[in-house]
Amino acid sequence: MRSISVSRLLHAGKPSFTAPAASLIGMQECSYAHLTLQMSSSSLTSSCRGFASESANPGTRPPVSYLSFALTAATGAGLLWYYQNMMSARVQAEVKQATAGNASIGGPFDLLNQDGKPFTDKDLLGKFALVYFGFTHCPDICPDELEKMASALNGLGDQAKEIQPVFISIDPERDSVEQVREYVKEFYPGIIGLTGPSEKVKEAARQYRVYYTRAGDDDDEDYLIDHSIIMYLLNPKGEFVTFYGKNYTAEQLQASLKGFLSQ
Repeated sequence: MRSISVSRLLHAGKPSFTAPAASLIGMQECSYAHLTLQMSSSSLTSSCRGFASESANPGTRPPVSYLSFALTAATGAGLLWYYQNMMSARVQAEVKQATAGNASIGGPFDLLNQDGKPFTDKDLLGKFALVYFGFTHCPDICPDELEKMASALNGLGDQAKEIQPVFISIDPERDSVEQVREYVKEFYPGIIGLTGPSEKVKEAARQYRVYYTRAGDDDDEDYLIDHSIIMYLLNPKGEFVTFYGKNYTAEQLQASLKGFLSQ
């Protein structure tokens, strides 16, 4: 398990653009659903601990009957069924809201892929694209997000072939073609890593409304970068569909992607 570093605080900044209302609603609903499950799980755990404690002291309370145990199990199953159905309904609502209109996010860029070959936005056409901006020297946040991306894609099985994952470096001074190539292969076999001259990287980030700034002293070679933590989903036409913040789990990301692929 990675230790929590100062970079988690540095990466906590909000993106410098106004997100589509539909996407924010989806993110709020995901947080609510996750909280609901946590509360339900907490309640069930407390009940089980209480049962164990009372069983250890049979003189204080009568033993729990098989009927009581069955009722507890049925309650847990009911909560799980409710959560799964709520997640399904939320994903369907998210898909309808996100596809109702396209925000002005995304656009032309001209960078280099991990093999040193030119790569533009046109090369993403024909598939969904899941795009993340980060840097290879990021100690924890970027690896966590890329692992989340990989986990969600692996969970999609054959459907994952319909999505092209993309990592775009916002640290061209240190992230050479070779550095990006070695970095991305640690996460997912099909991911495309992009870098390029500073001005072209800035232009790509501007197109996606990505906020980033160097943190620390200018002379410090081991610097960090404060940046927005967002994955962007584009449709096969290259149009922005929705985005996923850090609060999304791999399971929630997978469910949302599956919903869009099913349309």
